[in-house]
Amino acid sequence: MSKVPRWVAGTAGVVLGPLVARYIAAQRERLAPLAKPLSEISKLRLRQHFSDHDLDRVRIVQVDPLPIPNPPIYPLLRLLNLDAPEPRLTEAITFIDLIATRQPISLQLACHELSHVVQYRLLGLDRFAQLYVRGFFEGGGYHGIPLERCAYALEQRFVLEKQPFDVDAEIGKWISGDLF
Repeated sequence: MSKVPRWVAGTAGVVLGPLVARYIAAQRERLAPLAKPLSEISKLRLRQHFSDHDLDRVRIVQVDPLPIPNPPIYPLLRLLNLDAPEPRLTEAITFIDLIATRQPISLQLACHELSHVVQYRLLGLDRFAQLYVRGFFEGGGYHGIPLERCAYALEQRFVLEKQPFDVDAEIGKWISGDLF
């Protein structure tokens, strides 16, 4: 796993972010006809952490393997030896407010992916894409992306803590602390 200098990662985010944003929007639109709402039982269990607005608007597509092509920046990521998992083989992937998953979505996985739904809403598609690309380059691959690290941290809190917490507020702290 390689990392690139911060200024190169920032430039990659600015230059490649719009291309990735178009890819995200296109995948969302392509998969939308297959999507279904989150189950009422899942909404009930996740309501302590997510707004009704996000729980009601999120849609789920379940198919294995995922019918998702690699993003257009993948050849560059591979050339730089960055860790880039195949989207069609990932457990799940979120495109704005649509979660594509290979298996029935568990509450733990739903928490992780819904955290991305909140990130998209708070940051906007263009900024999310820019930060995701920058994080890929600066962090040395998928596991170094701050947007992913945030979602994994919230997922772990969901699993380990019995007390409710507000995902919007937690992601807001990451944004205001410039942690993405």
